[in-house]
Amino acid sequence: MEAREWKIVGPWAAFLFYLAIALEVVVMVTPFTAYFYSIYAPVLNWLESNPLTAWLTAFFLPHISYTGDPILTALAYLGPILFGVGLVIFFVCAYQVYSAKLLRRGVVSGGLYAWIRHPQYLGLGIAGLGLLLYWPRFIILVLYLSMLVVYYLLARNEEWRMERKFGDAYRNYKSQIAMFVPGEPGARIFAWLTGGAKRKGWALATVYLLVLATGVGLAFGLRAYSKAQVPTIAESGVVAVSLSALSKSGVQDLLRASLGSAQVKELMAKYHNRPDHALVAYVVPQEYMMAHLIADLGEHEAHHGKAEEQGALAVMKHLGEMYGLKPLRQLRDGRTSRERRIIFTEALASDGKSVPPRRALDVDVLRYPLFIAELNGTEVALAMEVPRRHAWGNIPVPAF
Repeated sequence: MEAREWKIVGPWAAFLFYLAIALEVVVMVTPFTAYFYSIYAPVLNWLESNPLTAWLTAFFLPHISYTGDPILTALAYLGPILFGVGLVIFFVCAYQVYSAKLLRRGVVSGGLYAWIRHPQYLGLGIAGLGLLLYWPRFIILVLYLSMLVVYYLLARNEEWRMERKFGDAYRNYKSQIAMFVPGEPGARIFAWLTGGAKRKGWALATVYLLVLATGVGLAFGLRAYSKAQVPTIAESGVVAVSLSALSKSGVQDLLRASLGSAQVKELMAKYHNRPDHALVAYVVPQEYMMAHLIADLGEHEAHHGKAEEQGALAVMKHLGEMYGLKPLRQLRDGRTSRERRIIFTEALASDGKSVPPRRALDVDVLRYPLFIAELNGTEVALAMEVPRRHAWGNIPVPAF
């Protein structure tokens, strides 16, 4: 492939790769799940196996918990909004460009193109940010920030081709219209950081690394803030995490009630018989639809006549519910529910060794499901073992 062709194909290949990874949350409810995870799961497991890279598989915002915190709640609702707005911008501008090509109208300069030169890439950037907030793995953050640089390179390549094709007409347009944002704050910041460096390639690489380090640092700060908002208590080597913003006293009452049950005591004696061995117990409403991310409950639900619906309509319905943040609303409303489920998981480091309770929710720790307890109020109605996996196997799952 010639260098000129690679400049066109390469960035698009990189974008499609990012899109596939960022759409993990969508793919996992479609018939393509097995094909997707046959490629992606080994990558996640390889990253998770090394303490130096395990953080890339972790989540920096709550994904399966509702805290009631206004900042975290706003970010959760902002995800699907940005994704939708970004796609609308992209497709509207794509229609303008391709209709102009078919009708041979020349340079497109109306609509959003009257304000910025590359609204399509701006739309993709906004949509990508929405996906990042919806499925906030660190690895997707790294890919997203990298894609912003790819968009810039792709836009520069496109402008070079447009100047060759339209000449002065496009150069005049380019001299009057900003690239991505009116006022071009990005260009101003870039010039300030690089001091007008002559070797633009090295300057861009330096700024990219600086943006990457800043973005990851801010994400770790968000993760620490998020963990502080999730109600968590530790007792008898068990770290109990409420996914529906129960008070700490409420979480403690439910944990003590379950640990006092004869059924749970028997399972605890089997799985929790070492002082250095930590369990993580997730407290969720029984109707919570994303509990499968923590444990594979298929056999249990099938036994109770709750088998998952199949077919294209069921998939579309599920995707609509995900986009409408139904899981978040279930957790919000589940604060007052009397029917709860506690999913007990085993916390192990990447080398398979036990970790103390203080490390049970760290980024380099995996949590393997062991058993569940279902409560009506504070009475344990059922306790049973579950497979040592979640619904999609053993890929790394979110800690909170």
